[in-house]
Amino acid sequence: MSQWKALEPLIVEDALCALRALFDENPDEQFYAAAFQGMYRELDGPIYLPALSANSVSAREDEPSGDFWSAEWNPPDWRWDEIQFASAALNAAADTACEITSNDTREAWLLAERECIDMLVSAARKIREALGNAPQLAPGFVVFLHDEENGLDLARRSIGDAAFGALFPKEAVAEQERQRVAALPVEERVGWLIGRLGRFDGRPVDSEDAGKWLVDIGAPAVPALLELLARPRGKLGWEAARMLGHIGLATPEVLAALRNKLHAPGDKSTHDWCAATLAYLGDSDWLFEQLAAWHDDAERAAVAVRGLCAPYSAFRDPTPVTLDYRPLETLLSRCAAIAEVVHEKLSPGSSYCTLRPGEVGEALRGMVSPHAFVRRHAVCVVDDRGLGPAAGERILPALADRLAHDEDADVRWQAARSLVAWKRAALPWHAVVQRAALHDADDRVREAARECLAAQGDADDDQGA
Repeated sequence: MSQWKALEPLIVEDALCALRALFDENPDEQFYAAAFQGMYRELDGPIYLPALSANSVSAREDEPSGDFWSAEWNPPDWRWDEIQFASAALNAAADTACEITSNDTREAWLLAERECIDMLVSAARKIREALGNAPQLAPGFVVFLHDEENGLDLARRSIGDAAFGALFPKEAVAEQERQRVAALPVEERVGWLIGRLGRFDGRPVDSEDAGKWLVDIGAPAVPALLELLARPRGKLGWEAARMLGHIGLATPEVLAALRNKLHAPGDKSTHDWCAATLAYLGDSDWLFEQLAAWHDDAERAAVAVRGLCAPYSAFRDPTPVTLDYRPLETLLSRCAAIAEVVHEKLSPGSSYCTLRPGEVGEALRGMVSPHAFVRRHAVCVVDDRGLGPAAGERILPALADRLAHDEDADVRWQAARSLVAWKRAALPWHAVVQRAALHDADDRVREAARECLAAQGDADDDQGA
């Protein structure tokens, strides 16, 4: 039995005790639901148990709607949104499970997350069963796990298919509509989805869903997206450009359409996305040509620069473009005005791209770039121990070298933070980290190095530093 599954009896007992006390304190209320909500977790970090919530019929603001996404079924909006229920024994057991999980491998962390969620779903069902037909339970009373990710699925698993269908008939209708659209011939489906872009009207497939479906369709959706992009006054040109980048089909027709749109009058979002997508599709040389041609037009030049920076941001992750620091180094070698746009676009705190296993070599090259800005980006993106042990054998000594020798404090600080992310795998470079914790001239570097020592499990050295 995993450490998370072992918590289930304690959670069931504590939640039942808290709910029964709530019912006793409010004898005139009829409760229609209770839920676990707000489960917090950080990848490779802590997993914290959720709060317990409940709501009554009289506290419901509107009549039952059958809409799972309404306030009626959103625990943070309930009258009793955070019921204190965890005993000292549960808190201690949860702290132990959290510590074990945080210090384990990436694979073990992901498994623990699934086990914790499964345990909470099981606990919700057992709590509902144990409450039976208590007099303060409204007909159809349910207990479920509410979560921002996979919320519908987790609620259905907690409640059961039959009860879920009875409570949320709109979801059944919506699922039927999604299945109908999915069964349409491709050309007809593409046209229907194009018509849903920009619409958030409560229909089963909104603009966000339609965009995802069009990207999944891929090449057959490209002609319709090119037509959408070409509309002279369309408000969805940026959406069309974004989806073309995600599909990743760099045909002459696609490149020509994006180039034309970038030169045509239009809004900033459309121009920015056209430039970014051209970079995603490998057309950076053309963007550099436009940058040279627009040297007297700061606004248009900035569009080209932002596009050339796009492959280093998180927006590139769904696209096929691979990491290549040469365009970024070229930009940084240009005039101060261009470098300023680069620094703004890829400022610290902005979301950087997620490194792929095949890109480790380029990241290592970036870590010794003559440009400190590139080195900082490179040491940031190698902070993912999910790349695996083989990648770690290449990455970790390079990070230790940057921490020990880089002349730029920002690079040293980010290197220390990335070493933290690799946890105990960074232990062979303990001496380098300890020297940084004791002697680095920058306060942030020393603090990050001490955090790394703690992540390596060396509490004594952490305190001594």
